[in-house]
Amino acid sequence: MADISERLKIETSNNIRYIFVDYTGLREKEMIELVKKHQELTLQTKLSFIADFHNTYATTGYVLHGKHFVETTKSIIDKGAFLGVDKVKSFILQAILLTHNVNFKSFGTKQEAIDFITKDKTSDVVSG
Repeated sequence: MADISERLKIETSNNIRYIFVDYTGLREKEMIELVKKHQELTLQTKLSFIADFHNTYATTGYVLHGKHFVETTKSIIDKGAFLGVDKVKSFILQAILLTHNVNFKSFGTKQEAIDFITKDKTSDVVSG
């Protein structure tokens, strides 16, 4: 297995930095490892994120770690976007939204997610 950290990247669009998390095709153990690394990076950078969940299954174990991620980062990030959210994953996402009152949404394309993450954002602007 390749280093899971390679699935965690800081990208820039519209002069705004954000974390892109690629869960595509991962199994539970790898997803848990990736969400932990995402949490560490978020606590350091305080950047919003886009997470791609295509070809994944949200297991109970992963959801527990995902909830911990939300609890520890909700006060420092203002937006999160999800790709690849099917009907089952949408129920889980709705439960998290209701419980934690966070500004997370799912989108059909990465561009829609980028537009959401970068709209009305003044912090995290890349200076140059």
